[in-house]
Amino acid sequence: MATVNLVLDIILVLASIWMVVTVSGLGGIVGRTLSLITIGAVVLGLAHLLATLMHRFVPMESSLESFIHRMVVLAGFVLLVIGLGRIRELKA
Repeated sequence: MATVNLVLDIILVLASIWMVVTVSGLGGIVGRTLSLITIGAVVLGLAHLLATLMHRFVPMESSLESFIHRMVVLAGFVLLVIGLGRIRELKA
């Protein structure tokens, strides 16, 4: 099952990179907004891959591993929120 999880984590990262490629080239507020949102998605995808790799290769307390994972996820969500917050600029 560990191998399946690793493969799924890699697929998550590749899908988020695909999102970045899809929105690249868009300019203006829409482009910047979508860029922040997709970078947040990349960070979220990397959070899962990082958690899997840490569990495999870096022996540490389970609570520390969970804390690091949650901090990376929090960073991803902050980027998503900032990007979504910029949508308000489109209304103005």
